[in-house]
Amino acid sequence: MPLPINETIAELANPDKPLLNSRLAELSNLNLEELKLLDQAWETIEPKRRRQIMSRLVELAEDNFELNFDSIFKGRLKDKDAEVRSTAIEGLWESEEASLIDPLINLLEQDSSEKVQATAATALGKFALLAELRKLRPSHKSRVSQTLLTVINDKSKPLEVKRRALEAAAPLSLPQIKKAIMEAYQSGNHRLRVSALFAMGKNCSHSWLPILLKELTCADAE
Repeated sequence: MPLPINETIAELANPDKPLLNSRLAELSNLNLEELKLLDQAWETIEPKRRRQIMSRLVELAEDNFELNFDSIFKGRLKDKDAEVRSTAIEGLWESEEASLIDPLINLLEQDSSEKVQATAATALGKFALLAELRKLRPSHKSRVSQTLLTVINDKSKPLEVKRRALEAAAPLSLPQIKKAIMEAYQSGNHRLRVSALFAMGKNCSHSWLPILLKELTCADAE
């Protein structure tokens, strides 16, 4: 039998209590008042337990489409712990709400964690695809494409972040994106070349076929 939400939250916050899926599932579709209770308790929970809670919520949402923790994930995008922020982004993988674009861009551009930046870049890839399918406003498309291109060309950004930005931007049929993919392929950096090949596949331009076929032939020969 479900507990009152304040008792459920108190139990989840208690490090001496096991994290039960049945209790975590009760956090699905919280209303504003319930979210406020969770927010108040959240800061008292030790970081390790917060990470465990977030990981389990992501797993539960993947296993059961009826469970929705998006409001919780959105609230953790500004968590003090980088691992929690990264997991929160992953938890929003199904959401196509355009309101997520600006928070994701802020995380990509300004977050102190390389992992969070890379995860945010990957998440923006969904909006790049929506833009290419004309399911996103032109202003949103412009914001997403310009942000990803800026990151790709930013020499101060970590390689992993640049790779994820390149892969995320790949669905966009823009000359600048094709140029960035080719430059990455010709960079001489193995990891960047791998991302470039992956991006070619996502870009879906016939112009990449000779390169992709060549790479496939080389791979088969090995």
